[in-house]
Amino acid sequence: MAVWVIRAGAHGEGEDFALNNNVAGIDFNLPKGVTEFPSRDVLRQYAEGPQAAGQLWRFAHEVQVGETVVLPRKRYKVVAVGRITGPYRYEPDWPFPHIRPVEWDAVDIPRISFDQDLLYSFGGKLTVFQVNRTNAQERIDQVVSLHRGEKPFDTPVPIDIVDDESSAGDLSEVIEDRIVERIRQKFTGHRLEYLVEEILKAQGYTTLPTGQGADGGFDIVAGKGEMGFAEPRLCVQVKSGVSAVDLPDYNRLQGNMGGIGAHHGLLVSLSDFTRPVHNENRRSFFQIRLWGPGELVRNLLNTYDQLPSDIRADIPLADRKVLMETDA
Repeated sequence: MAVWVIRAGAHGEGEDFALNNNVAGIDFNLPKGVTEFPSRDVLRQYAEGPQAAGQLWRFAHEVQVGETVVLPRKRYKVVAVGRITGPYRYEPDWPFPHIRPVEWDAVDIPRISFDQDLLYSFGGKLTVFQVNRTNAQERIDQVVSLHRGEKPFDTPVPIDIVDDESSAGDLSEVIEDRIVERIRQKFTGHRLEYLVEEILKAQGYTTLPTGQGADGGFDIVAGKGEMGFAEPRLCVQVKSGVSAVDLPDYNRLQGNMGGIGAHHGLLVSLSDFTRPVHNENRRSFFQIRLWGPGELVRNLLNTYDQLPSDIRADIPLADRKVLMETDA
């Protein structure tokens, strides 16, 4: 069966709508349902150009029940995967009126869980398009299975070797994914704590690694001003695991902040965070900040020139934009 990427707005503005309502939804400002048009050619006369008409027609007629839908989430840098469960329908009062019902199998899979060639395909510029990669369905199913804690597939599946960056739809995401993968290779466990600590130092913090991550619920304390006595004072927890960080870790950090006199917390995860964590963080916005892989990369790039030479050697960047190819 086919695998489809169906986006939820250019900036991810429709993601919550799609996931909360168990649908894939698109717009394109078409004032009536696609099925009211007898052919794609007629649809072109009313749609915003031939490209929009093609995607609307594909969404309504070519995407089949049972096929996989992938939603690369712009807002959280994770990926949702589900299955189309019903036919096209038009809901004129909905913010995204062209609808396909979906059963979402997973909504917060870290991007780094997918092979590079699949990530390249997910980065395509269109709103609705098919993923044409070797064994895409099988490999996506495997990622979903592992993410949900189910039994992994016994047989590895062949993948496409991607050596042409021009196939990537969003170069900035490709670059970010490469840097995240390099961080995962070179900075595991306590070394990731070291990277975060050095970024904070470059931002003007005085820091102290606590060695209490496993039991105490935080890894670093940091403060601004002379000798680190000024605000903001941070309690920092760093997670390098392959699973998205869930509420227990968030709550643990929040509970430990008061014990050391910190009014603010920083939770860092190479694998991003679950939806409940993001929802809870909206309520404690003035207490805790989240650094997922995207935020970690951005803070690294902003402080790169001030970081120690060993870090820059392990993450060699050209013009602070592109990860240089090395044998390391």
